[in-house]
Amino acid sequence: MRKLSDFFGLALRSIIHRKMRSWLTVIGVFIGITAVVALISIGLGFDRTIKEQVSGVFGVDTFIVVNEDAFMGGPGGGNHGGGAEEYALDLELLRSIDGVKVAAAVRERTGFVQGQPDADGEVLQGFLPVSGLSPELMTEFESFTGELEVLPGGRLFEPGDVDVAVLDYEISQRLGVDVGDTILIAGDGDAELDVTIIGIMAPPEEDESSSDGGGFGMQFSGGSDGDTISVPYGTMDLLWGPADDVLVTLVRTNPNYDVDEVADVAETALNDRGSEISAITYTDISEAIGTMTSTISAFLAGIAGISLLVGGVGVMNTMFTSVLERTKEIGVMKAVGAKNAHVWTIFLIESGLMGLVGGVVGTILGLGLSSIASSLIGNFFSIDMVVVASPILILATLLGSFALGAFAGLWPAWRASRLPVVDALRYE
Repeated sequence: MRKLSDFFGLALRSIIHRKMRSWLTVIGVFIGITAVVALISIGLGFDRTIKEQVSGVFGVDTFIVVNEDAFMGGPGGGNHGGGAEEYALDLELLRSIDGVKVAAAVRERTGFVQGQPDADGEVLQGFLPVSGLSPELMTEFESFTGELEVLPGGRLFEPGDVDVAVLDYEISQRLGVDVGDTILIAGDGDAELDVTIIGIMAPPEEDESSSDGGGFGMQFSGGSDGDTISVPYGTMDLLWGPADDVLVTLVRTNPNYDVDEVADVAETALNDRGSEISAITYTDISEAIGTMTSTISAFLAGIAGISLLVGGVGVMNTMFTSVLERTKEIGVMKAVGAKNAHVWTIFLIESGLMGLVGGVVGTILGLGLSSIASSLIGNFFSIDMVVVASPILILATLLGSFALGAFAGLWPAWRASRLPVVDALRYE
């Protein structure tokens, strides 16, 4: 133990004695370490940020039902006006599955809509998106829908509503209608229905960012341009028949039920009934996010790792120069009893310490850089970006930097340990 501490002391004194060369060598190491630590830390921050947001919405008792190709870029089902992949759904079958507490779905079609005559007797009419929403969507899944606010005098859907509608603010202005007025909605064939407007959504604030109030990226209605007319989910059956145009379904399970098991049962039952769906739980999303962010982080860190190879070559070059400069010193050490293993260990520790110093500086700079980058990314995307300073990452970086320096010094250390005593003493 005493001998090892002496070796470290000799190596450290040698580094300090050659300050300029040592620091130039360390710079090559810590530039690579800085890049690797910063990229991995940012990747871990993205992973944790996304998972925290998803977990805040999902909880431990909720899963969603989507088209089986929704997350795989496949052709999916039909598309009657919605931007997402649609699928057929037997909502009552889903609600009857053991463990399901409540289920709410969203349908969307493009329907012919006719408003009230204006002051000149003209009637605005045209084809507009019509969404069918389960009333439970607003009462049981507020974390998905975000905060919903209607103008004074209006309300949202309640169980039992049929021939009613809630309008986005912009389309209500274009149609020239208000709460209490009626509009005509025509569906397939001769199916048409006069619906009473029971609510108009409050317009968004001018300074409100696009990410606020949207819950899990899901707006009150399917349209993104303020032109959507929303009706109760059951009303869609009267206009377009049984649901084959569902965009998304939200399901909450009863307490003491495993959400993944219930989701698997629901997926099997619905697919057996003819649906082409996937039941997605928080576990599924978390694993997908983890795989994606890990792959990206590993790829970027691999690119940044090229600079570590350059730093390692710098350490090797410095150590070769050090061996040449200290050839006579090596001969003296061997003459007084130092063995080849002792010389080899001293030079190996010296190169490892240069790598370690570069690792310490690079880790500090990398974490600082990731903090700045996370703040900028968070401001740009309007999210609370988490900064991750993982103890495992720090420890692995420090050990890895020492190992990098030691590995780069293997050959020079071996050359130093093999020098003949007589030749080393005569070297000038």
